[in-house]
Amino acid sequence: MNNILRSTFLKSIIILTSGSILAQLINLAATPVISRIYTPEIIGTYTYILSIAAIFMGVINGRYDVACVVDKEQNNIYPLIKLSLIIGIIVTIIGTIVCTIYFYTQQFPLQYAIYLFFILLSYAIINVLTAYNNRCKEYKTISSVYVIRTASQNFGSIGLGAISANPHSLLVPYAIGQYLGISKQAKPLKGKWHEILKVDFSEVKRVAIEHKNQPFFSMPALLLNSLSYSLTTIFIEYLYTLETVGYYSISVRLLGLPLAIVGGNVAKVFSERAATEYSSNGTYTKSLTRTFLFLLCIAIPMVICMIYISEPLCVFFLGKDWATAGQYIAILAPMFGIRLITSALSPALIIAKKQKAELVLQSLFIISGVTGFIMTKTYNYDIVFFLKYIMITYSISYLIYLYIIYKNRKV
Repeated sequence: MNNILRSTFLKSIIILTSGSILAQLINLAATPVISRIYTPEIIGTYTYILSIAAIFMGVINGRYDVACVVDKEQNNIYPLIKLSLIIGIIVTIIGTIVCTIYFYTQQFPLQYAIYLFFILLSYAIINVLTAYNNRCKEYKTISSVYVIRTASQNFGSIGLGAISANPHSLLVPYAIGQYLGISKQAKPLKGKWHEILKVDFSEVKRVAIEHKNQPFFSMPALLLNSLSYSLTTIFIEYLYTLETVGYYSISVRLLGLPLAIVGGNVAKVFSERAATEYSSNGTYTKSLTRTFLFLLCIAIPMVICMIYISEPLCVFFLGKDWATAGQYIAILAPMFGIRLITSALSPALIIAKKQKAELVLQSLFIISGVTGFIMTKTYNYDIVFFLKYIMITYSISYLIYLYIIYKNRKV
Protein backbone atom coordinates (compact mmCIF):
# COMPACT_ATOMS: atom_id res chain seq x y z
CA MET A 1 0.00 0.00 0.00
CA ASN A 2 2.92 2.38 0.71
CA ASN A 3 4.21 1.74 -2.82
CA ILE A 4 0.79 2.67 -4.20
CA LEU A 5 0.74 5.91 -2.24
CA ARG A 6 4.21 6.91 -3.52
CA SER A 7 3.62 5.93 -7.14
CA THR A 8 2.82 8.04 -10.21
CA PHE A 9 -0.21 5.75 -10.53
CA LEU A 10 -1.83 7.49 -7.57
CA LYS A 11 -0.74 10.91 -8.79
CA SER A 12 -2.46 10.31 -12.13
CA ILE A 13 -5.62 9.19 -10.35
CA ILE A 14 -5.52 12.28 -8.11
CA ILE A 15 -5.30 14.59 -11.14
CA LEU A 16 -8.29 12.91 -12.76
CA THR A 17 -10.35 12.55 -9.62
CA SER A 18 -9.76 16.17 -8.56
CA GLY A 19 -11.78 17.30 -11.57
CA SER A 20 -14.32 14.56 -11.04
CA ILE A 21 -14.72 15.46 -7.38
CA LEU A 22 -15.34 19.10 -8.31
CA ALA A 23 -17.79 18.05 -11.03
CA GLN A 24 -19.65 15.73 -8.69
CA LEU A 25 -19.75 18.39 -5.98
CA ILE A 26 -21.49 20.55 -8.57
CA ASN A 27 -23.85 17.64 -9.28
CA LEU A 28 -24.41 17.17 -5.57
CA ALA A 29 -25.10 20.86 -4.99
CA ALA A 30 -27.41 21.11 -7.99
CA THR A 31 -29.43 17.96 -7.31
CA PRO A 32 -31.43 19.35 -4.31
CA VAL A 33 -32.31 22.43 -6.37
CA ILE A 34 -33.25 20.38 -9.44
CA SER A 35 -35.34 17.98 -7.32
CA ARG A 36 -37.34 20.93 -6.03
CA ILE A 37 -37.80 22.56 -9.45
CA TYR A 38 -38.69 19.48 -11.48
CA THR A 39 -41.22 16.76 -10.68
CA PRO A 40 -40.19 13.07 -10.62
CA GLU A 41 -42.13 12.61 -13.87
CA ILE A 42 -40.16 15.32 -15.71
CA ILE A 43 -36.86 13.94 -14.41
CA GLY A 44 -38.08 10.49 -15.43
CA THR A 45 -38.67 11.67 -19.03
CA TYR A 46 -35.22 13.27 -19.14
CA THR A 47 -33.62 10.11 -17.77
CA TYR A 48 -35.54 7.97 -20.24
CA ILE A 49 -34.04 9.90 -23.19
CA LEU A 50 -30.51 9.81 -21.76
CA SER A 51 -30.85 6.08 -21.04
CA ILE A 52 -31.53 5.44 -24.71
CA ALA A 53 -28.55 7.61 -25.71
CA ALA A 54 -26.37 5.82 -23.14
CA ILE A 55 -26.86 2.55 -24.99
CA PHE A 56 -24.63 3.93 -27.75
CA MET A 57 -22.27 6.03 -25.64
CA GLY A 58 -19.38 3.60 -25.18
CA VAL A 59 -19.70 1.76 -28.51
CA ILE A 60 -20.42 4.56 -30.94
CA ASN A 61 -16.85 4.42 -32.31
CA GLY A 62 -16.81 0.64 -32.64
CA ARG A 63 -14.48 0.60 -29.62
CA TYR A 64 -11.61 1.61 -31.94
CA ASP A 65 -11.17 4.65 -29.69
CA VAL A 66 -9.89 2.28 -26.97
CA ALA A 67 -7.28 0.98 -29.42
CA CYS A 68 -5.92 4.55 -29.62
CA VAL A 69 -4.83 4.14 -26.00
CA VAL A 70 -3.41 0.62 -26.02
CA ASP A 71 -1.82 0.36 -29.51
CA LYS A 72 1.97 0.33 -29.18
CA GLU A 73 2.63 1.63 -32.71
CA GLN A 74 2.44 5.41 -33.03
CA ASN A 75 1.91 5.21 -36.80
CA ASN A 76 -1.39 3.43 -36.17
CA ILE A 77 -2.91 6.28 -34.17
CA TYR A 78 -3.98 8.66 -36.94
CA PRO A 79 -5.65 5.88 -38.96
CA LEU A 80 -7.42 4.76 -35.77
CA ILE A 81 -8.64 8.30 -35.09
CA LYS A 82 -10.01 8.63 -38.62
CA LEU A 83 -11.63 5.18 -38.43
CA SER A 84 -13.19 5.94 -35.04
CA LEU A 85 -14.70 9.21 -36.24
CA ILE A 86 -16.11 7.70 -39.43
CA ILE A 87 -17.78 4.89 -37.49
CA GLY A 88 -19.03 7.40 -34.91
CA ILE A 89 -20.80 9.52 -37.52
CA ILE A 90 -22.36 6.47 -39.18
CA VAL A 91 -23.62 5.03 -35.87
CA THR A 92 -24.98 8.46 -34.88
CA ILE A 93 -27.11 8.62 -38.01
CA ILE A 94 -28.29 5.02 -37.80
CA GLY A 95 -28.96 5.28 -34.06
CA THR A 96 -31.04 8.42 -34.51
CA ILE A 97 -33.13 6.81 -37.26
CA VAL A 98 -33.74 3.68 -35.15
CA CYS A 99 -34.72 5.76 -32.11
CA THR A 100 -37.05 7.91 -34.21
CA ILE A 101 -38.87 4.79 -35.40
CA TYR A 102 -39.02 3.49 -31.82
CA PHE A 103 -40.48 6.78 -30.56
CA TYR A 104 -43.06 6.68 -33.32
CA THR A 105 -44.18 3.15 -32.40
CA GLN A 106 -44.40 4.13 -28.71
CA GLN A 107 -46.28 7.34 -29.52
CA PHE A 108 -43.48 9.28 -27.85
CA PRO A 109 -42.82 12.87 -29.08
CA LEU A 110 -40.52 12.67 -32.13
CA GLN A 111 -38.85 15.97 -31.23
CA TYR A 112 -36.78 14.09 -28.64
CA ALA A 113 -34.94 12.39 -31.52
CA ILE A 114 -33.26 15.74 -32.28
CA TYR A 115 -31.67 15.74 -28.84
CA LEU A 116 -30.51 12.17 -29.38
CA PHE A 117 -28.74 13.09 -32.63
CA PHE A 118 -26.67 15.87 -31.06
CA ILE A 119 -25.95 13.86 -27.90
CA LEU A 120 -24.80 10.81 -29.89
CA LEU A 121 -22.62 12.98 -32.14
CA SER A 122 -20.97 14.51 -29.08
CA TYR A 123 -20.15 11.02 -27.78
CA ALA A 124 -18.58 10.12 -31.14
CA ILE A 125 -16.22 13.11 -30.92
CA ILE A 126 -15.52 13.12 -27.18
CA ASN A 127 -14.65 9.40 -26.99
CA VAL A 128 -11.90 9.79 -29.59
CA LEU A 129 -10.43 12.95 -28.09
CA THR A 130 -10.52 11.51 -24.57
CA ALA A 131 -8.71 8.39 -25.79
CA TYR A 132 -5.98 10.48 -27.39
CA ASN A 133 -5.72 12.68 -24.28
CA ASN A 134 -5.37 9.50 -22.23
CA ARG A 135 -2.63 8.18 -24.50
CA CYS A 136 -0.74 11.47 -24.13
CA LYS A 137 -1.36 11.46 -20.37
CA GLU A 138 -3.30 14.74 -20.68
CA TYR A 139 -5.14 13.99 -17.46
CA LYS A 140 -5.58 17.66 -16.52
CA THR A 141 -7.38 18.29 -19.79
CA ILE A 142 -9.74 15.33 -19.30
CA SER A 143 -10.43 16.49 -15.77
CA SER A 144 -11.05 20.16 -16.56
CA VAL A 145 -13.46 19.62 -19.47
CA TYR A 146 -15.51 17.27 -17.35
CA VAL A 147 -15.98 20.07 -14.83
CA ILE A 148 -16.93 22.54 -17.59
CA ARG A 149 -19.57 20.20 -19.02
CA THR A 150 -21.03 19.28 -15.66
CA ALA A 151 -21.27 22.89 -14.50
CA SER A 152 -22.92 24.12 -17.69
CA GLN A 153 -25.43 21.25 -17.74
CA ASN A 154 -26.45 21.65 -14.11
CA PHE A 155 -26.57 25.45 -13.97
CA GLY A 156 -28.33 25.53 -17.33
CA SER A 157 -30.98 23.13 -16.04
CA ILE A 158 -31.55 25.26 -12.96
CA GLY A 159 -31.73 28.49 -14.98
CA LEU A 160 -34.14 27.20 -17.61
CA GLY A 161 -36.16 25.32 -14.98
CA ALA A 162 -36.72 28.55 -13.07
CA ILE A 163 -38.32 29.96 -16.23
CA SER A 164 -40.24 26.86 -17.29
CA ALA A 165 -39.92 23.40 -15.73
CA ASN A 166 -40.23 20.79 -18.49
CA PRO A 167 -38.05 18.04 -20.04
CA HIS A 168 -36.62 20.46 -22.62
CA SER A 169 -35.23 22.63 -19.83
CA LEU A 170 -33.11 19.62 -18.81
CA LEU A 171 -32.25 18.27 -22.27
CA VAL A 172 -31.15 21.54 -23.93
CA PRO A 173 -28.39 22.32 -21.37
CA TYR A 174 -27.23 18.70 -21.45
CA ALA A 175 -26.91 18.64 -25.25
CA ILE A 176 -25.14 22.01 -25.43
CA GLY A 177 -22.89 21.20 -22.48
CA GLN A 178 -21.57 18.11 -24.25
CA TYR A 179 -19.83 20.30 -26.84
CA LEU A 180 -18.12 22.60 -24.38
CA GLY A 181 -14.45 21.75 -23.93
CA ILE A 182 -14.08 19.87 -27.21
CA SER A 183 -11.68 22.49 -28.61
CA LYS A 184 -9.55 22.18 -25.47
CA GLN A 185 -9.39 18.40 -25.80
CA ALA A 186 -8.42 18.74 -29.46
CA LYS A 187 -5.40 20.99 -28.75
CA PRO A 188 -2.86 18.10 -28.74
CA LEU A 189 -4.00 17.40 -32.32
CA LYS A 190 -3.74 21.02 -33.46
CA GLY A 191 -2.14 21.20 -36.89
CA LYS A 192 -2.49 17.43 -37.33
CA TRP A 193 -6.06 17.18 -38.57
CA HIS A 194 -5.04 17.66 -42.20
CA GLU A 195 -2.66 14.73 -41.83
CA ILE A 196 -5.38 12.63 -40.16
CA LEU A 197 -7.90 13.37 -42.92
CA LYS A 198 -5.30 12.50 -45.57
CA VAL A 199 -4.71 9.02 -44.11
CA ASP A 200 -5.17 6.56 -46.96
CA PHE A 201 -8.15 4.22 -46.82
CA SER A 202 -5.78 1.25 -47.04
CA GLU A 203 -4.23 2.34 -43.72
CA VAL A 204 -7.65 2.73 -42.16
CA LYS A 205 -8.57 -0.73 -43.39
CA ARG A 206 -5.30 -2.16 -42.05
CA VAL A 207 -5.82 -0.91 -38.47
CA ALA A 208 -9.49 -1.93 -38.63
CA ILE A 209 -8.44 -5.51 -39.36
CA GLU A 210 -5.58 -5.43 -36.87
CA HIS A 211 -8.00 -4.44 -34.09
CA LYS A 212 -10.97 -6.41 -35.40
CA ASN A 213 -11.66 -7.84 -31.94
CA GLN A 214 -12.84 -4.39 -30.88
CA PRO A 215 -16.01 -4.24 -33.04
CA PHE A 216 -16.59 -8.00 -33.09
CA PHE A 217 -16.22 -8.74 -29.38
CA SER A 218 -15.42 -5.70 -27.21
CA MET A 219 -18.14 -3.53 -28.77
CA PRO A 220 -20.95 -6.10 -28.41
CA ALA A 221 -19.79 -6.76 -24.84
CA LEU A 222 -19.97 -3.09 -23.86
CA LEU A 223 -23.21 -2.70 -25.81
CA LEU A 224 -24.71 -5.50 -23.73
CA ASN A 225 -23.48 -3.78 -20.57
CA SER A 226 -24.98 -0.45 -21.65
CA LEU A 227 -28.20 -2.20 -22.61
CA SER A 228 -28.40 -3.93 -19.24
CA TYR A 229 -28.54 -0.58 -17.42
CA SER A 230 -30.53 1.36 -20.00
CA LEU A 231 -33.03 -1.48 -20.28
CA THR A 232 -33.55 -1.31 -16.52
CA THR A 233 -34.81 2.25 -16.94
CA ILE A 234 -36.91 1.28 -19.97
CA PHE A 235 -38.34 -1.74 -18.13
CA ILE A 236 -39.25 0.39 -15.10
CA GLU A 237 -41.06 2.86 -17.36
CA TYR A 238 -42.94 -0.01 -19.02
CA LEU A 239 -43.79 -1.81 -15.76
CA TYR A 240 -44.59 1.23 -13.65
CA THR A 241 -44.57 4.98 -14.41
CA LEU A 242 -42.26 7.83 -15.43
CA GLU A 243 -42.55 9.02 -11.84
CA THR A 244 -40.98 5.75 -10.67
CA VAL A 245 -38.27 6.27 -13.30
CA GLY A 246 -37.66 9.68 -11.72
CA TYR A 247 -37.08 8.18 -8.27
CA TYR A 248 -34.87 5.47 -9.76
CA SER A 249 -32.86 8.00 -11.79
CA ILE A 250 -32.06 10.13 -8.74
CA SER A 251 -30.99 7.02 -6.80
CA VAL A 252 -28.71 5.90 -9.64
CA ARG A 253 -27.36 9.43 -10.01
CA LEU A 254 -26.31 9.49 -6.35
CA LEU A 255 -25.05 5.91 -6.43
CA GLY A 256 -23.06 6.77 -9.52
CA LEU A 257 -21.10 9.53 -7.80
CA PRO A 258 -18.26 7.21 -6.66
CA LEU A 259 -18.21 5.61 -10.12
CA ALA A 260 -17.90 9.02 -11.76
CA ILE A 261 -15.37 10.36 -9.25
CA VAL A 262 -13.20 7.27 -8.89
CA GLY A 263 -14.19 4.37 -11.14
CA GLY A 264 -13.97 5.96 -14.58
CA ASN A 265 -10.74 7.81 -13.81
CA VAL A 266 -9.08 4.79 -12.21
CA ALA A 267 -10.03 2.79 -15.33
CA LYS A 268 -8.24 5.33 -17.55
CA VAL A 269 -5.04 5.15 -15.51
CA PHE A 270 -5.29 1.38 -15.04
CA SER A 271 -5.73 0.73 -18.78
CA GLU A 272 -2.62 2.77 -19.65
CA ARG A 273 -0.46 1.26 -16.87
CA ALA A 274 -1.71 -2.31 -17.32
CA ALA A 275 -1.18 -2.12 -21.09
CA THR A 276 2.42 -1.00 -20.55
CA GLU A 277 3.06 -3.70 -17.94
CA TYR A 278 1.47 -6.42 -20.09
CA SER A 279 3.52 -5.38 -23.12
CA SER A 280 6.77 -5.47 -21.13
CA ASN A 281 6.24 -8.43 -18.78
CA GLY A 282 3.39 -10.45 -20.22
CA THR A 283 1.23 -9.78 -17.14
CA TYR A 284 -0.81 -6.99 -15.56
CA THR A 285 -0.67 -8.50 -12.05
CA LYS A 286 1.07 -5.55 -10.40
CA SER A 287 -1.33 -2.97 -11.85
CA LEU A 288 -4.30 -5.22 -11.06
CA THR A 289 -3.30 -5.71 -7.41
CA ARG A 290 -2.63 -2.03 -6.80
CA THR A 291 -5.89 -0.95 -8.39
CA PHE A 292 -7.99 -3.63 -6.68
CA LEU A 293 -6.71 -2.73 -3.20
CA PHE A 294 -7.22 0.97 -3.85
CA LEU A 295 -10.83 0.43 -4.99
CA LEU A 296 -11.66 -2.03 -2.20
CA CYS A 297 -10.72 0.57 0.42
CA ILE A 298 -13.24 2.92 -1.17
CA ALA A 299 -16.05 0.45 -1.95
CA ILE A 300 -16.52 -1.08 1.52
CA PRO A 301 -17.22 2.11 3.52
CA MET A 302 -19.20 3.51 0.59
CA VAL A 303 -21.64 0.58 0.58
CA ILE A 304 -22.06 0.60 4.38
CA CYS A 305 -22.89 4.31 4.41
CA MET A 306 -25.34 4.06 1.53
CA ILE A 307 -27.25 1.18 3.11
CA TYR A 308 -27.79 2.86 6.47
CA ILE A 309 -28.07 6.60 5.84
CA SER A 310 -29.34 7.00 2.27
CA GLU A 311 -33.04 7.46 3.08
CA PRO A 312 -32.67 10.21 5.73
CA LEU A 313 -30.05 11.92 3.56
CA CYS A 314 -32.40 11.96 0.56
CA VAL A 315 -35.17 13.48 2.67
CA PHE A 316 -32.78 16.12 4.03
CA PHE A 317 -31.09 17.09 0.75
CA LEU A 318 -33.77 16.45 -1.85
CA GLY A 319 -36.96 17.04 0.10
CA LYS A 320 -39.49 14.81 1.81
CA ASP A 321 -41.01 13.74 -1.51
CA TRP A 322 -37.78 11.91 -2.42
CA ALA A 323 -37.59 9.40 0.45
CA THR A 324 -38.40 6.67 -2.07
CA ALA A 325 -35.13 7.37 -3.89
CA GLY A 326 -33.28 6.72 -0.61
CA GLN A 327 -34.98 3.34 -0.31
CA TYR A 328 -33.86 2.44 -3.82
CA ILE A 329 -30.27 3.47 -2.99
CA ALA A 330 -30.18 1.19 0.06
CA ILE A 331 -31.32 -1.74 -2.08
CA LEU A 332 -28.85 -1.18 -4.94
CA ALA A 333 -25.78 -0.11 -2.91
CA PRO A 334 -24.03 -3.55 -2.66
CA MET A 335 -24.23 -4.06 -6.41
CA PHE A 336 -22.82 -0.59 -7.10
CA GLY A 337 -19.92 -1.26 -4.74
CA ILE A 338 -18.94 -4.39 -6.66
CA ARG A 339 -19.53 -2.58 -9.93
CA LEU A 340 -17.14 0.19 -8.88
CA ILE A 341 -14.30 -2.31 -8.62
CA THR A 342 -15.12 -4.45 -11.64
CA SER A 343 -15.84 -1.65 -14.10
CA ALA A 344 -12.54 0.08 -13.31
CA LEU A 345 -10.65 -3.17 -13.95
CA SER A 346 -12.65 -4.18 -17.06
CA PRO A 347 -10.06 -2.82 -19.59
CA ALA A 348 -7.87 -5.75 -18.50
CA LEU A 349 -9.71 -8.15 -20.81
CA ILE A 350 -9.08 -5.88 -23.79
CA ILE A 351 -5.38 -5.69 -22.89
CA ALA A 352 -5.23 -9.49 -22.59
CA LYS A 353 -7.14 -9.76 -25.91
CA LYS A 354 -9.95 -11.70 -24.25
CA GLN A 355 -12.82 -9.81 -25.85
CA LYS A 356 -14.67 -13.08 -26.47
CA ALA A 357 -14.79 -13.71 -22.71
CA GLU A 358 -15.95 -10.13 -22.17
CA LEU A 359 -18.82 -10.66 -24.61
CA VAL A 360 -19.99 -13.81 -22.81
CA LEU A 361 -19.72 -12.13 -19.41
CA GLN A 362 -21.71 -9.09 -20.44
CA SER A 363 -24.50 -11.30 -21.76
CA LEU A 364 -25.10 -12.34 -18.13
CA PHE A 365 -26.43 -8.85 -17.35
CA ILE A 366 -28.88 -8.89 -20.24
CA ILE A 367 -30.12 -12.35 -19.28
CA SER A 368 -30.57 -11.22 -15.67
CA GLY A 369 -32.40 -8.03 -16.62
CA VAL A 370 -34.75 -9.65 -19.13
CA THR A 371 -35.50 -12.53 -16.74
CA GLY A 372 -36.30 -10.07 -13.96
CA PHE A 373 -38.58 -8.12 -16.29
CA ILE A 374 -40.47 -11.25 -17.35
CA MET A 375 -40.89 -12.45 -13.75
CA THR A 376 -42.04 -9.03 -12.56
CA LYS A 377 -44.47 -8.63 -15.45
CA THR A 378 -45.85 -12.18 -15.14
CA TYR A 379 -46.44 -12.12 -11.38
CA ASN A 380 -47.10 -8.38 -11.04
CA TYR A 381 -44.28 -7.86 -8.53
CA ASP A 382 -43.62 -4.38 -7.14
CA ILE A 383 -40.59 -2.20 -7.81
CA VAL A 384 -38.85 -3.34 -4.60
CA PHE A 385 -38.79 -6.95 -5.80
CA PHE A 386 -37.51 -5.90 -9.22
CA LEU A 387 -34.66 -3.81 -7.78
CA LYS A 388 -33.65 -6.52 -5.27
CA TYR A 389 -33.56 -9.08 -8.07
CA ILE A 390 -31.38 -6.76 -10.18
CA MET A 391 -29.06 -6.12 -7.22
CA ILE A 392 -28.49 -9.82 -6.49
CA THR A 393 -28.12 -11.11 -10.07
CA TYR A 394 -25.94 -8.20 -11.23
CA SER A 395 -23.69 -8.55 -8.17
CA ILE A 396 -23.12 -12.23 -8.95
CA SER A 397 -22.37 -11.38 -12.59
CA TYR A 398 -19.82 -8.73 -11.57
CA LEU A 399 -18.07 -11.16 -9.22
CA ILE A 400 -17.77 -13.70 -12.04
CA TYR A 401 -16.42 -10.91 -14.26
CA LEU A 402 -13.83 -10.01 -11.60
CA TYR A 403 -12.68 -13.62 -11.33
CA ILE A 404 -12.15 -13.86 -15.10
CA ILE A 405 -10.10 -10.65 -15.05
CA TYR A 406 -7.88 -12.17 -12.35
CA LYS A 407 -7.62 -15.50 -14.17
CA ASN A 408 -6.37 -13.82 -17.35
CA ARG A 409 -3.74 -11.65 -15.67
CA LYS A 410 -0.88 -13.52 -17.41
CA VAL A 411 -0.18 -14.48 -21.03
